[in-house]
Amino acid sequence: MTSMNDADEPRLQEHGTWIGLVLGLWLTGVFAASLFGRVEGRKGHIYEVIMLASLVWPAGYFLLSRCRFVPGGFSPGMIVGLALFGIFCGLSSFVSLAPLESTQYTALTILTVIVVLQFNTNLDAAQYERGMKAYAVLMAALVSGFALYDYVPGRRLGGGKEILNPASFALVTMSVFITAMAIRRAVIRIPILVAMGTVIYLTGARASALAAMFGLAITLFCRRRTAGASGYLLLVVCVAVGAALATYYSEAVVRGTTDFFAIQDRHRGLESGGSGRLETWKVTWNLFLSHPILGVGFRTHEAVLKVASSAHNGYLALLAEIGVIGFSAVLLVTLSGLWKTWRRNQDPSQTFSYSVLLGLACGYFVLAIFERYFINAGNPTSLLFLLGILGPALSQEELAAVEMARGYGDGETEQFVPDSLEDDALEAQPETLGVR
Repeated sequence: MTSMNDADEPRLQEHGTWIGLVLGLWLTGVFAASLFGRVEGRKGHIYEVIMLASLVWPAGYFLLSRCRFVPGGFSPGMIVGLALFGIFCGLSSFVSLAPLESTQYTALTILTVIVVLQFNTNLDAAQYERGMKAYAVLMAALVSGFALYDYVPGRRLGGGKEILNPASFALVTMSVFITAMAIRRAVIRIPILVAMGTVIYLTGARASALAAMFGLAITLFCRRRTAGASGYLLLVVCVAVGAALATYYSEAVVRGTTDFFAIQDRHRGLESGGSGRLETWKVTWNLFLSHPILGVGFRTHEAVLKVASSAHNGYLALLAEIGVIGFSAVLLVTLSGLWKTWRRNQDPSQTFSYSVLLGLACGYFVLAIFERYFINAGNPTSLLFLLGILGPALSQEELAAVEMARGYGDGETEQFVPDSLEDDALEAQPETLGVR
């Protein structure tokens, strides 16, 4: 099996050199701005201004740099789907009980989607990898620092100083956990995985824990063709050791799992209907049935819901907020975008980056079953999900590369570029097809 050295690294176009770093700074900055705004107590309109600036400033970079400013290369179906989503978000605002708030969220979401499309127009696999590396390292430091500041014995992490809530903190940490897989050096990647996993555990956020494990599993599964013999051997050894330890300490494992997922807790366990979520989901569904076309207003279903603070299900919430047409458009865009990410992952030269994006997107699908929003712009995890599903149409070169990769059998994987399991000693970059 061949490995890459410095001479094998792709020669990126000059204008593409900084895009990956800009991506990492953008994602990290959104969370930092959210923290700063919450610490300041959302005084006046300062919080809204800070969040708006943190979300749209990359547009200035694309305007002033030699990158492409106007997004391009996207399929007609995606464009129509996004247009329908925007239209029905706007229409729902007119019938909302909080029309100003709904209009503001609609405008902010549309602006954020445009920035995401700008990134996806200019990024390639190497720059995605660079951006996710920067995000994982910077956010690991920020999350760890906030966790130490917020920690209060006997309380769930995230709620110690009452700046964030545990679920929100875990939601953000989940994406840091998965993007750590974009780091090729095990000496950096493994400590981040352990630290972020610990943070999620201490928050007690079950949805984020499930999403993190599912996203990691999808990422590893997507890399199976590029892992090589030693990669499979390492995986088998890890699974065998883990199974042996779990068996030996089965009583502690069962007790810890039961306690973490609060299975027998009367307030959060199975008997409570998932903290009352089943009843809330039923009410949210009835809310949709009473407003099937225009909904009750984008991001304002809480103003109508009477049984809980939110629907605690992003799919039902969006369905109730913008109606069946807008929701169907979002679902079409999401599934078609996920399929394109999967197709790009089939190209071994892009697997390392797109396996992480695919893992993040799939993890987010799990997360949205229990969290309040599906399409969101206020945190880096939601932004990474948008990056994963709003990719441009596959170029002819990408289609050819995918078809060529399919022509190789499993026994031919040794001529593909190895992934992190075999390249930890090298900080190699994947081959690219040029900046789109």
